[in-house]
Amino acid sequence: MLLRHPVIYADADGASTTALLIREGRIVATGAEAMAAASPADEIVEPEGACVFPALCDAHVHLWGLGLRRGSISLGGAKSAADVYAALSTYDMVQAPGGWVLGRDWDQNRWTERAPLDITRLDVMFGEHPVVLRRVDGHALWVNSAALARAGVSPDWDPGPNGHFGRRPAGDPSGLLVDDAMNPVLEAIPEPTVDEDRGVFLESCRMLQRFGCSSAHVAWVPLDRLKMLTDLHADGELPLRLHVLLDGRDPDLEGELRQGARYDDWLNIAGVKFFADGALGSQGAHLLDGYRDGTTGLVLETPEHLGERCRALAAAGWQVAIHAIGDAAAGTVLDAYAAMDAADRARTRPRMEHCQMLTDRDVQRFSALGVTASIQAIHMYSDAAWATDQLTDEQLDRLFRWADLLESAPCLAGGSDYPIEDPNPWHAIATAISRLDRLGRPFRAAQALDLRSALRTYTEAAAWTSFREHSSGRLATGCLADFIVLPRDPFQSSAREIWDMQVVETWIGGVKAT
Repeated sequence: MLLRHPVIYADADGASTTALLIREGRIVATGAEAMAAASPADEIVEPEGACVFPALCDAHVHLWGLGLRRGSISLGGAKSAADVYAALSTYDMVQAPGGWVLGRDWDQNRWTERAPLDITRLDVMFGEHPVVLRRVDGHALWVNSAALARAGVSPDWDPGPNGHFGRRPAGDPSGLLVDDAMNPVLEAIPEPTVDEDRGVFLESCRMLQRFGCSSAHVAWVPLDRLKMLTDLHADGELPLRLHVLLDGRDPDLEGELRQGARYDDWLNIAGVKFFADGALGSQGAHLLDGYRDGTTGLVLETPEHLGERCRALAAAGWQVAIHAIGDAAAGTVLDAYAAMDAADRARTRPRMEHCQMLTDRDVQRFSALGVTASIQAIHMYSDAAWATDQLTDEQLDRLFRWADLLESAPCLAGGSDYPIEDPNPWHAIATAISRLDRLGRPFRAAQALDLRSALRTYTEAAAWTSFREHSSGRLATGCLADFIVLPRDPFQSSAREIWDMQVVETWIGGVKAT
């Protein structure tokens, strides 16, 4: 195939050409060389649009699970507890998996009325049917009494130091469960079938294709679903190129690790993910100075355990990725990476997921340790609107330090954290350059990225942190023919116009996605 267009951008810096010669899914020549090497048998493709651009990669996404299942109702539009009850009143019990009422995406930080959900109200609405409503960040649940009973959770249960079991003033359960306190209830919910998860996975992949993605980093994969991906790969049915981060707590992980990290153009099984803390919105992120109410969040892995696991995994050739949102958690993660052998660290490219809150000292350590900063700019769009309610001005200065990380980290990769956040990469890119929150207010504007750097987070940087820098993220000889057609030139667009970008076509390996 010979692709011709007046403006074919080869990379996020804006280098351009006018032709790509594609054979067997790869670019074999560009520009005048491509025109000269093309044969009469090559199909000529001249797409309509303002330009051609490298396909994007979402470097942190969840394509199934985390409440993404059939029969689950989205509560993301709720602006109060009353709105949640109104939405639940329309729930079709025929769709309830095993009789469980499942909801997702509630976010009390967006509510105009601060009254919390009421376990008694949920009990009255649904009686003996268990109700489980997952917060937007995935780190908290609101449940009813039937759900606690099905999970075997008694009113005096203690979840331990890694979880929070909410109580009302009288001491009885409020229905709020945070981080490890969620586990008994989550384990009691009937498991989705492989077919159900496969269907949700394929739908999510098609959605990302429409946004211009040809690849994604799946940020948490339990071993019982890894076979789903390997089977799709074996059958040639993966819609996106994937880089998989395995669940570091999975009891069967050691058996998988013995097989060693594996890489190819479609499926990398090469990383292991841990959680150092929870989320900011549910006050589970681990902070140095604490929230305004005096709490400091949750520690989900001890520093000793993280250090031990990081050293062993890196020595065995596995990439380590660790979720860290609070500044205390970030310091713990960087300490664990510092304990790695330097050569092991360099070849396995460890990552910090989210990097939302960082001290000056820790920002500089990314460079010294060679740690990838995996950011999700769209979190700032959501979180900055309410962060002032929980944090001091000094703490707010530590949030979303993208410009500082750009100077320090060897790689600044961009993702969405879908379904926790909006999966549209153009919204994240627009937020990275504008620093506007969902209320239209600028937040620490000096930390904005320039356009080229923002585009690079979804192209070359995302490719580098998945060990695909020689084949993905740009359109050059030898690279995979993954490209998109855009209706307007991103280099001539405002942040608002980038937010509104609609991808015309997505091509993966020289084949147009449908």
